Amino acid sequence: MTENEIRDFLFNNHKDDLRTLIIQTREPLALPKDDFPSIAQLLQNRTETKINMMIESLETLQLDGKEVRLVRDGDSTTRIDLLGSIADSGDLVIIELKKSDQTERQAFTELLGYANHFCTLFPPLSESSLQSILIAPMEGRGVRDALAQELIINQKNVLAFIPKIEGQKIALEAYYPRELYYRWIENNVLADSSMTVVTASFPLIDGWIDAGEPGGMPPDYTQEAFKTMTGLIAQRLEAAGLHGLVYARQYWAESCPAFANPNTLVLCVVNPFNPLRASSADGKVFGASDQSRLAAVQAIVDQVPDNEYWLENLHSAFMGQAIRIMQESFQEFFISRNGVAVRPDISVPDWWGFKTSMIEAVICHNMHIRLTGLLRTIFSDYMAHCYRNGMDEIYFSDDLPKFGYIAHDHFLAVWEIFSGLSWTETDEHAEADE
Repeated sequence: MTENEIRDFLFNNHKDDLRTLIIQTREPLALPKDDFPSIAQLLQNRTETKINMMIESLETLQLDGKEVRLVRDGDSTTRIDLLGSIADSGDLVIIELKKSDQTERQAFTELLGYANHFCTLFPPLSESSLQSILIAPMEGRGVRDALAQELIINQKNVLAFIPKIEGQKIALEAYYPRELYYRWIENNVLADSSMTVVTASFPLIDGWIDAGEPGGMPPDYTQEAFKTMTGLIAQRLEAAGLHGLVYARQYWAESCPAFANPNTLVLCVVNPFNPLRASSADGKVFGASDQSRLAAVQAIVDQVPDNEYWLENLHSAFMGQAIRIMQESFQEFFISRNGVAVRPDISVPDWWGFKTSMIEAVICHNMHIRLTGLLRTIFSDYMAHCYRNGMDEIYFSDDLPKFGYIAHDHFLAVWEIFSGLSWTETDEHAEADE
């Protein structure tokens, strides 16, 4: 069958029962019953569970149109192979077909573009209300990588099926990302060598954000200010698709007079371009990553003319984004009717040195921590595991807080739990998924 014949067959014969064609679904990776799983296992279970839930939602899929033309400036010939909707949720479903592995990566890119186009047509529709489906051989490394990225990291509602054709019969084999993708993420998400920290320090503001009396915690109004600030910065991180944590730090009241800027907001973010993970000198890539990743980065660097500062420039651009988030947040925090200016002192200290510093981590109050992206996902799943088993082996022991939300705002608990969960060994067995 040609692509057009497959499209017509599905539309003419399976308008409302496409789900019956789907084969070889599988149970999500089983997690340990007693021990907390590795980060790779956790992400694989979550992703495969999501895939299965999306497949089940297709029970009520209705195909509404085929070759649906999208009218876009300068691109009047763009067509969606199949357009449908899910009766139970009202979600739109966009299906793109490619029988050849030569064009499947392009088809996937087009599929994501169609989803964005619908969001533009029907504001404020978001991609969480769309389901994008690619039917293709899934033989190319590029399309497999792209699908894994969108599912695992960007958490989009995307599915892939491999068409199996026998005569005039069609089956759709469900596709699941391979284990390698989860191991690569695990090796990079919690390691100190992946973290970048940006701090913004500012002076005490009497009656608004001050230290209070010696020997005690900062006043309630100070803590409320910090709580609002960390929450808003975390929202900016989420909007930018960044994975990190934000918290507030204030030196003990007894120590504050010794510092011009006793208040600090700390932004720690997973930096995909951290030079500790991958750097280059004289065209040679090196760093604290497994050899397969370094080899893949090397292959790209080799193809970039004047590549001496290419990786360094990517890192600098990422740092600039993190710094702008902090600067723009301060502009929002301290806009004032009376013209009072509060300008932060921005710095980018080394993460390991910062978190092990007596001054920065011990003789101060650390509070109102907020997690975003994968870090929030990992911590939430870990706490759910602890409450199921009535025990936290890293920090709380058997004295878990009465309610889970308390743990999420407990700075020391988050700090210690992430330290305990950190992955520090390189996966020497990881090989390129060719």
